[in-house]
Amino acid sequence: MMSALEAPLAVHRTADALTAQILEQLNEEAVIGLNALIQMLPDYSWNQIFAAVDRLARTGQLVLRRHGYDYTLFSMAYPT
Repeated sequence: MMSALEAPLAVHRTADALTAQILEQLNEEAVIGLNALIQMLPDYSWNQIFAAVDRLARTGQLVLRRHGYDYTLFSMAYPT
C-alpha cells in the first residue's frame, strides 16, 4: 500500500516523463499543433498535456502561440 508521502513523487515522475516526451516530440518536429500533440500522447489527458505545455512555455523551454482557437508549440530552436 502506498503511503501519503509517496503519491506526490509518482505524480512528479509522471509530470517529468510527460515533459520529456513533449520536448522530445518538439525536437523532432520543431512546430506542433496542440491537438496533434494530444494525439501523439494518448496516455495523458488534455489537462495534463496543457498544464505541462503551459509550464514549459512559462519557463522559456518552448514558445506557445494562439491562432484563433488553435494553439501551436514552437521549439526554442525554431526561428520565429
